[in-house]
Formats: sequence, C-alpha cells, structure tokens
Amino acid sequence: MESAARRIEAPRLAPGAWQQWLSGQVPGCAVRTLVAPRQRLVVLAPHPDDEVLACALLMQQHAASGGAVQIVAVTDGEASHAEVGWPVQRLQAIRCAERHEGLARLGLAHVPIVPLHLPDGGVAQAGSRLHAALQALVAPGDVLVTTWRLDGHPDHECCGRVALDVAQRTGSVLLQAPVWMWHWAEPGAPDIPWEALRAVGGPPEAQAAKIAALQAHRSQLLPRSHRLGPVLDAAILERALWPQEYFFVC
Repeated sequence: MESAARRIEAPRLAPGAWQQWLSGQVPGCAVRTLVAPRQRLVVLAPHPDDEVLACALLMQQHAASGGAVQIVAVTDGEASHAEVGWPVQRLQAIRCAERHEGLARLGLAHVPIVPLHLPDGGVAQAGSRLHAALQALVAPGDVLVTTWRLDGHPDHECCGRVALDVAQRTGSVLLQAPVWMWHWAEPGAPDIPWEALRAVGGPPEAQAAKIAALQAHRSQLLPRSHRLGPVLDAAILERALWPQEYFFVC
C-alpha cells in the first residue's frame, strides 16, 4: 500500500459498522494467550494517550494477573497543537501530566515509564535512536506491544517498524495495535493481514477505566481553536468504547 492510501482524513466507515464486521471475522482470545503472567509487557507508545487507545484493557488485565508492565514514552506529544502556536514546553508538561493521570485512572500509576523525548512528528528521522533504546530495553521472553507499522500516522508506523526488527532480533513476541487504521481502511481489504488480527476483551470495570483514562487527556479532547477541532475526533472516541482491543500478532 502507498502511504497516500493511508492518509488520515474523515473515517470511511462508522465505528459501529466496523464493529459489526469484526465480530464475525476476528477471533477472540484471552489475555494470557498473548502475554503470560510471568512475562513483561513492554508498551511502546508513540505519543501520550496511545497506550490508552491501543492497549488499556490488555495492560490492566496483565497487571491484575501479577504481570509486569513497562511503558516506553517515545515522544512527549508536543506537536499536537503546533498549528495554533502553543508553546512546546507548556504542551510537553501538560501531555506528560495527562499521561500520568490516565495511568492512575487505569490503576497503573506504579508502572515505570522510560521517556525517550524523540521529536513528535519526527520519530522516523530519529529512528536509529529509537532502535538503540528499544534494543537495550527489550529482552527475550518479553511481549512488545506498539502501534501497527502501516497505521497511517508516521510516528505510529516508525514505532511499528522498529519494534518488528527488535522483536525479531530478541525473539520477543510482538503485538501491533491499529489505532488510525480504522479511519482509512475498508473491511476485507486484501493488503491488510486480517488473519493475524486477534480481539482481546475486558470486564466492564476495565472498560470504564479505559474511558476514564482517555478523558484525562483533555488537551486532545478539546477544540484546538475556533477553526480546528480536537485531535481525537468522535470516531476514535467511539472506537475507544468498543469492548475489545485488536492486535496483529507478529
């Protein structure tokens, strides 16, 4: 697929229509079949809030089973309001604080975070730094989860590519979560590896905590200006209400 085909614009399909199609196509699995309680779950999050959007249910249930969770914060999300001129340092502080509040709402305030401070929107240009940091952190036996390598956002895609290489080098299991794919993709598209996609559900309390955690990211939920809407639009918020999270198992 060409990158132009993955351009993130208005969603082609309503979240409800996606959910109906997925329910008949994608097998569900228990958390422990993807990550055992004895394994460490390493979450490579391109921006603050991606750990919530991608794998909040997975993180909560793994931690509840006694499993270790580690978050690698790739960027500080400082470019989300660049078009409206927010000072970078102010936005960095706001978004990092939102991340901590969101994790607390998931019951994961204790989870260690490794900040990389790579440039928001420029992760691909700093890909060698990301690769070196992840290679030093990930160990055989870990389960690595990040965004899909063809998700549509360049930072998401770079994290997916780097994670794939590191997982292959270390022998780690890799899960890649589609976050923005649902905006531009179509059900059954032949270039998407649907056969590798798995659904993981969660109890109602975990689902409620996920929504509460996402609401902590207020900077992404409020209009950026009178001309620009919020970063997270209505479709992505509706998808966050899904009772399942989806992962390509690599």
